[in-house]
Amino acid sequence: MSKKAIGERHRQVREAMLGMSVPAYAQELGVKEVTVYSWEAGRTTVPHNVLAWLEQEHQVSAGWMLTGIGERISDIGDRGTGIRGQGEQRAVSSESDRGLLARIEDQLRGLHAVVEQLKAEAPEVLAPSPRRPLPRIPLLSLAVSAGVPTASDDTVEREIDLAEMLLEHPDSTYFIRVVGDSMTDAGISDGDTLIVDCALQARPGQVVIAKVFGELTVKRFLQVDGRPLLRAENRKYKDIEITEDMDFTIVGVVSSCIKKM
Repeated sequence: MSKKAIGERHRQVREAMLGMSVPAYAQELGVKEVTVYSWEAGRTTVPHNVLAWLEQEHQVSAGWMLTGIGERISDIGDRGTGIRGQGEQRAVSSESDRGLLARIEDQLRGLHAVVEQLKAEAPEVLAPSPRRPLPRIPLLSLAVSAGVPTASDDTVEREIDLAEMLLEHPDSTYFIRVVGDSMTDAGISDGDTLIVDCALQARPGQVVIAKVFGELTVKRFLQVDGRPLLRAENRKYKDIEITEDMDFTIVGVVSSCIKKM
């Protein structure tokens, strides 16, 4: 069965049978709230030790959780949890229901804000066009403070190919247009075009394109106390701490930034 289906059954058990909010449930298991959300959204699988705990402490059938087949209540017997049958649920007052819904809505608003921030800063991927010969451009060997240089034979140092100069791995390189102002202090502005090399292994301190919660974002990749972190180069934006249960991938390393003057 899919992780999403297991996550949905897990949510039903937590809400209907246990009557627990995400914060309370996370505290009971000693995990972060985002971990519970990740299980129930199907991004990560509910661990076997959690399934075993649900069966031993709350009589929730691990087989039903994994497959959706059979009885929801295990036959190991009622151990005082107040669960006596498949259709019975723990009584929760209407006031508690409202408090639970309010907490869930707060959590959803927080997650929505994170996703909207990432959308606002998400770069636009420009698909590479079919290869065609690029003109070789003269590289002048003199510095010009004013006026228009003349490319005479004695001033042309050599001709350069921009692809050879800028693209280390042409088959794994993309152009990405920046949307947003989260990296202005690193010299990357809204509308700039980034050259992103997907063949490079990201190292701490490099500017990368990362996918977080399904959205692309450009940030500086850091390691703080051994844990990965994405940092904006603009004080208006908070750091994004990366946890094991997050949908996080580094797409590529930014090798160059192209600006229009």
